[in-house]
Amino acid sequence: MNHSRRVFFFVLVLVLLAAAPVWAQEAALSLRLDRDFGYGGFSGDIQGTFSFRVKGPETLTEVQFYIDKELVGVDQKAPWRYQFRTDDFALGVHKLYATGRTAGGDVLQSNVLQREFVPAARGWDFAAKVVIPLILLSLLIPMSMFLLGRRRGDRKGAGYGIWGGAVCPKCGYPFARHIWAPNMGLSKFDRCSHCGKWSLVRRASPDELADAEERFYGSPETESELQLSPEEKLRRQIEESRFD
Repeated sequence: MNHSRRVFFFVLVLVLLAAAPVWAQEAALSLRLDRDFGYGGFSGDIQGTFSFRVKGPETLTEVQFYIDKELVGVDQKAPWRYQFRTDDFALGVHKLYATGRTAGGDVLQSNVLQREFVPAARGWDFAAKVVIPLILLSLLIPMSMFLLGRRRGDRKGAGYGIWGGAVCPKCGYPFARHIWAPNMGLSKFDRCSHCGKWSLVRRASPDELADAEERFYGSPETESELQLSPEEKLRRQIEESRFD
């Protein structure tokens, strides 16, 4: 008898554990806030147009959206969403949440988000102090590297632009890596400007580029190119440009 009771209790526990994920899914109502247009600071202050986004069980039939205790919107079909403007509400800290109703009549409660509605001037001030300087910095760094490379073109392995130079594994000559060449991790799948062959090339060190330059300028092919007439050089450049 005791053995039968232990078996019954063990089976009951297994059934409850198996049903637990189903109950958890039924009771879950997840709320997030998406910024559609405007300012969203790092400390929870927001301004502009935002949207409630809710995820819930498949049996969900209606979702009500609240700001503090005020009902601001109702949605009766998925995707569960409601858009609002912070300017339509008083400035300050607000609590945002949602409730849902299932086909079985259960009422679900979402998590609560706390946000501070701020004036538009706060967003412009943030852009002026943080966003715009970051954009300018992202533009100035590549430009300064490019100009620095041009000014130091007489240095060993310099003058190949912001993407650096590479040594072709096919012909062993140096060339500037192209901006349009696709990145493959730390390497680029690029075409050599000398032999026209494609290969994976990494950014070469100054010493590697200097050795490749020495091979290139000392090769018979380069010497013959230097002896070409301007018309022949132009014709060769036109023929090679069709690969770029």
